[in-house]
Amino acid sequence: MGLHELSSVMLYIHPPLAIIGHVLIFSFTFILIIIQHNHQNKIKYLGVLAWLFTFSGLVTGIIWAQLAWGSFWSWDPKETLTLILFSTFSSTLLFYFEDKKEIAICFSLISCGLVVITILISFILAGLHSFI
Repeated sequence: MGLHELSSVMLYIHPPLAIIGHVLIFSFTFILIIIQHNHQNKIKYLGVLAWLFTFSGLVTGIIWAQLAWGSFWSWDPKETLTLILFSTFSSTLLFYFEDKKEIAICFSLISCGLVVITILISFILAGLHSFI
């Protein structure tokens, strides 16, 4: 692993996609809980957009890991939590599109909690993404 690979163009692609995905998950949850019945089409698009950005952040992270560390996955705490977050938010959307709004809200709130934990894990546990 060299500094060159970590400072590649992926530095300008992967983190912004992941951050935008995180912000959109919170936005989706807020709108789902507060304004749920008035703007159902907007909520659907926002949910799909959040899913796409989260998925893109995950995929570009995998590509960057392959370039930087020679392995696309290492079960780093942040990688693992991001996969759990993506799965949980995917479940949120499935429940939302199945008109099971109460369950979707619960999963959406869990997704928000996972976003916070995913961000904080870099400061708590040692790993490829850690700041400790």
